[in-house]
Amino acid sequence: MASCQSSQPVFSKRGDTYKSAREIAEEKRQARKARKLARKSGKADPTLASKDRTSRTRMRASGDIEKVIKTARSFTGVPYRWGGTTRVGMDCSGLLCTSFQSIDVKLPRTSEEQSRFGKEVKIKNLQEGDLVFFGANKYSNQITHVGMVTEVIDDTNIRFIHASTTLGVIENNLFSEHYQKIFIKAIRPAI
Repeated sequence: MASCQSSQPVFSKRGDTYKSAREIAEEKRQARKARKLARKSGKADPTLASKDRTSRTRMRASGDIEKVIKTARSFTGVPYRWGGTTRVGMDCSGLLCTSFQSIDVKLPRTSEEQSRFGKEVKIKNLQEGDLVFFGANKYSNQITHVGMVTEVIDDTNIRFIHASTTLGVIENNLFSEHYQKIFIKAIRPAI
């Protein structure tokens, strides 16, 4: 079952070669690497190389978020363990605490506390690295679960990584019926 969920098909235009979500994500990573190399070599677009402090902060944050996502994905398949923060077992908030430690950011330990560690974001404005929070069921407004956005593919496919109690660390689509029913809010962490 995990393999079916982790390789969602991506439909292309007639005549285009089929590409999986993983292939598209890899192409995006390669394009980001190429832009990064171009900036280092001084061949970057002048608008990117401006001395505007906010754009430099965004670029640094983007690199930090890539590192956090890479760290989180390195735990894929680790079984769920309440209170866990290691490869032996992980819980949802432990996965995020451990992943953000890779950039020296100390997140609060529980998902409820993590839900206050940043600015609330509307679902239509989600970006990689944003945290998404869920309740126990569709009637609950108490936060019991957290994940992190790893990839924004389109308006109906936003991937997030989390520690599922049954499947361990896995990526799912935020817009799947189950997660839409229990979604409570999203925040952009203060990093």
